Amino acid sequence: MSEQINQNSFLGDMQTVIRGQVESLTRYEIDGDNKGGSIWVSKPNTGKNPNNLGNELIKVKMPFEMFDQKKAEVDAGKLFFPCQMEILCEINMGGQNKAVLTALSMKIDAEPGQGTAKKVDDKPKPGTSQPTHGQTQTDKL
Repeated sequence: MSEQINQNSFLGDMQTVIRGQVESLTRYEIDGDNKGGSIWVSKPNTGKNPNNLGNELIKVKMPFEMFDQKKAEVDAGKLFFPCQMEILCEINMGGQNKAVLTALSMKIDAEPGQGTAKKVDDKPKPGTSQPTHGQTQTDKL
């Protein structure tokens, strides 16, 4: 084998797919030079970290421009958060030899049984009664 593979080129070719509950997308721009974004994916608590209560959050790096693409989908009513999504990620080497996931694409997870992204409307509809804190709503006979 005459061709030697170094670690950086090997990691640059690695990809993985994440399927999970995307809670939110964020982005930042510092002095116009440093731009980026993050995808925040939650998963049930594994119990491995005693210093974590509630769901565990995984941060996936996202290109700055991807935020605008997803915001346009939200504005058009095609996408709502949180929702189940499939994220294609590139695996890169980060600080302290830790893997860094960078999103290449993301779409609503259409795997059977997962459902689709739907808006949850917590506000009562006009003309309907809603229970208040501490009370229950009963049907009238």
